Amino acid sequence: MTLSLGISDATRRLGGRAVLRGINLALEEGQFLVLAGESGSGKTTMLRMIAGLDRVDAGCIKIADAVVDDSARVFVPAERRGLGMVFQDFALWPHLSCLENVALALPSGTPKRNNAALALLERLGVASMAPRRPAQLSGGQQQRVGIARALASRPRLLLLDEPLSSLDLESREMLREELRETVRATGVSAVLVSHDPEDCWKLADKIAILENGVIRQQGAPISLWQAPSSSYIARFTGALGGVCVPFAVRDGVPVLKLGGQNFVPRGSAPRGQQARLFWRGDAVRPAQNGTGISAEAIGVNFEAGRFHVRWRLSDPELTLSGYSQSPVPLGPQAISIDPGGLFLFEETGADDT
Repeated sequence: MTLSLGISDATRRLGGRAVLRGINLALEEGQFLVLAGESGSGKTTMLRMIAGLDRVDAGCIKIADAVVDDSARVFVPAERRGLGMVFQDFALWPHLSCLENVALALPSGTPKRNNAALALLERLGVASMAPRRPAQLSGGQQQRVGIARALASRPRLLLLDEPLSSLDLESREMLREELRETVRATGVSAVLVSHDPEDCWKLADKIAILENGVIRQQGAPISLWQAPSSSYIARFTGALGGVCVPFAVRDGVPVLKLGGQNFVPRGSAPRGQQARLFWRGDAVRPAQNGTGISAEAIGVNFEAGRFHVRWRLSDPELTLSGYSQSPVPLGPQAISIDPGGLFLFEETGADDT
């Protein structure tokens, strides 16, 4: 199996501090990786190491199975790594037309350069903008031209540094679809840095989430959804809650009591007697047959085709929220809780219900 990108035990230090440590990552040919994390987690530094703009202090980086940086003997500069790069601020040459921006990025000797450049612009839906200069385009149009220019060099790996973050919602959604289709059609592998969960769900074959300079979890989107490994990843993948709850340990397994029933949540193995509880919104719902955990519906509001319900439990005193496909009357109700949608983590971070 040929890897487009392989990173082994990579560490990067800045000012004597390790901003990345023990990074291991493998990206297969044709895969789309979304590298996510909070500001300061190290994702931009990691992209710079892949690009050859920063060197690793330890470890090794390979592109297309060739070593490009081993921290000591080998260092291949950015311009020789066969990369295409797309930036948040577009970075187009302002004095050139869109067609010229793309045509100049084509490999030397490419026949009918203008035709080849126009075909890329057509693929990204901006062929009609070919004679215009970047300043005459909207942000979304400029970013499409930037992607076309990055692909023009026929890269082995496409690197995208938050290319959608400065766009309006509609442009962002349209460009996601075009970017995903284009990457699939060209067969190039891609690494996109983002802090937006929507990029993970709509673009990624694989997600790697950085926390405090380490990859906390990586895998297919569904694997992170089903079993987040930290509070941050649970919240990033859309889990609700973060409330502090008591729990007990039985046979080495944390057990959570809700409404008189015992549950074994997923997640890490928290210590002590208190932990943070997160849950999927569809894991808490009205009981189908009217029997289940006693709760009180204290708030109901309509949200995009379904109803968001807040439930108050008395054992322990706790408020859970969940979803229902039909309106729920306020007052005492019976609810069901799917243990597969419960996650328990160390008692850290802000309480946010």
